[in-house]
Amino acid sequence: MKIPSRLPRVWTRAHGFTLIEISLVIGLMLALITIGGFSYSMVQDWNKGKTASLALQAVYSAQRSYLADRPTANIATVPPADLVPYLPTGWTAIPTMSGLKGESLVLDTKVMPPAFKAGSSNYDPSQTQKDGLWDIGS
Repeated sequence: MKIPSRLPRVWTRAHGFTLIEISLVIGLMLALITIGGFSYSMVQDWNKGKTASLALQAVYSAQRSYLADRPTANIATVPPADLVPYLPTGWTAIPTMSGLKGESLVLDTKVMPPAFKAGSSNYDPSQTQKDGLWDIGS
């Protein structure tokens, strides 16, 4: 058997990537990072809405408990500080939230169920008014 003195030309080719291959990999990585960024932003928005909904549910429960102890009270005249003892364990104040774009929201405890307000209108940037995001889902 004869052993060749040099390797075939295919095996001796310099190992590495061409400029096209590197460009495709970099482009694919950038596309995945962009998609990941959008997904992360959407998850953050959903998380803020769900947190707001839980806060509203806690205040709504506090309102109902307060009215159960004082059946003749009118919720429109109850100061928010009077609802604090009826909040879930560990809650020491009426919750506050900021909107998706950082706008300041005010919790309206004078209505049942309560709602976050941006100016004079209810704040709910979600698809519907009863989806459990930015509302109590009633």
